[in-house]
Amino acid sequence: MEPLPARHPSGNREIHAASDRVNTAPEGARSVRPRAVVVVTALAVTVGLLPLHGLTPAAHHALVVLVTAAGLWVTEAVPIACTALLVPVLAVLLGVTDAKHAFVGFGDPILFLFLGTFLLTSAAEQHGMQARLTSAVLRHPRVARHPNRLLWAVALLGCGLSAWLNNTATAAMLVPLALTAERRVARNMLVATLLMASYAPSLGGIATPVGTAPNLIGLRLMEKTIGSSVSFARWCALFAPLAVLSTLLVTVTMALRGRAHRRRTSATDSAEAAGPPASTPAASGPWTLAEHILLPLYGVVVLLWIVPGILKATALGSSPWLVTWSARLPETCVPLLGGLLLFVLPSGRGRTRILDATALQRIDWTTLLLFGGGLSLGEMLFETGLARVLGEGLFTALPVGGMFGTVLAATILAVVVSEMTSNTASASLVVPIVLALAQAAGVDPVPPALAATVACSFGFMLPVSTPPNAIVYATGRVRIAEMVRYGLALDAVGILLVSGWVTLLA
Repeated sequence: MEPLPARHPSGNREIHAASDRVNTAPEGARSVRPRAVVVVTALAVTVGLLPLHGLTPAAHHALVVLVTAAGLWVTEAVPIACTALLVPVLAVLLGVTDAKHAFVGFGDPILFLFLGTFLLTSAAEQHGMQARLTSAVLRHPRVARHPNRLLWAVALLGCGLSAWLNNTATAAMLVPLALTAERRVARNMLVATLLMASYAPSLGGIATPVGTAPNLIGLRLMEKTIGSSVSFARWCALFAPLAVLSTLLVTVTMALRGRAHRRRTSATDSAEAAGPPASTPAASGPWTLAEHILLPLYGVVVLLWIVPGILKATALGSSPWLVTWSARLPETCVPLLGGLLLFVLPSGRGRTRILDATALQRIDWTTLLLFGGGLSLGEMLFETGLARVLGEGLFTALPVGGMFGTVLAATILAVVVSEMTSNTASASLVVPIVLALAQAAGVDPVPPALAATVACSFGFMLPVSTPPNAIVYATGRVRIAEMVRYGLALDAVGILLVSGWVTLLA
């Protein structure tokens, strides 16, 4: 078995335990890959020396940054957090932008949404709530008798929950459950189950306008730019079936690939996979005070997350009180506020609180740095005009015209951009380009914009593509090469599925 990538800090002790059981290669042996660094550097220098007409100097240098970051992320030539930090440094050195704007992604409010989410899920793990959910699923007869069905449990839970919950929070809840597949199934099925903990929340998030941030961003940009609004009911009628269908297709694909690998597995690996189930915390006994506090707190956090988005899709959307509510308590602040309350609320164990200062040491700072770099990169692509040039080139290169051609180009552009930066940044970047180019092509801009908005959730190849991808990668159980291999096939199918669905039904 090949050595696994270096594990990353996580707020979940079960993740640490799972990583400790199998990551035996020395950290230093995996931290840097000199040959890959040389290859990526040579490629970036070549791109920098090419006479690319039509690009401003800033856009040309931004392309060099993009090639460098993408190459280092894909090859894992250096730790991904180092690549994320290299993005703004390289941008300043090449004159793409100044230091203030280069580091803007690291202060983006969405990073603090992740921080709050990590605090909430850390408390759920520490006080046994995740164990209760995990135990309930694992004790179900269908899962207990057939461990491979854990993949389906993760997929259905992820799709259903993320239609209403933040997909980042949903993935964070599902990862400990997916990790219980370790030593119960072959490794490829473990990888498939972990990846479903990422893919299912992303796919389920397209079912409702409030399922994921790109949905709201796309709808707001459409309303602001072309004055067209899509009601909550119309969105659900159009995309909820697509979310379910996509989840089912992906789950079937992952299950088949996992079983195919199992048949090819050697006797040694099969014996290892058939070992005793990974231990999970006991989920018996009476509920503690901490659990009694956490459950309603999570309920309030969820309501504060979704209620403003639902109300904005109704006649109350322009009400002054709702505008004030959204401005004073945006969704990026809600989980952080809930997480901070855990430092003062009692746990029921003497004078201790639900969370203490050690929780901050367990935060997955690698993931936060990763998204800071991704957001900074997305901002550079937009500010320098490189994104528009790439988008126009894509629209021109596709031989298909008319509505389907425009929708297809919009979908491809959204998926490609979302692979390089977060889905939230992708929506902000791609939807305005698609709206402008669709109007220039003389087609109704609403279907292409809807396709681009939804396709921003179909970035499956890299940890930086979506927050759930990063959370799964942070377990140390999935290699980037595996994520790319699975994600590339799913991207291709997703592009065709979204393009055809929107063209026929939107």
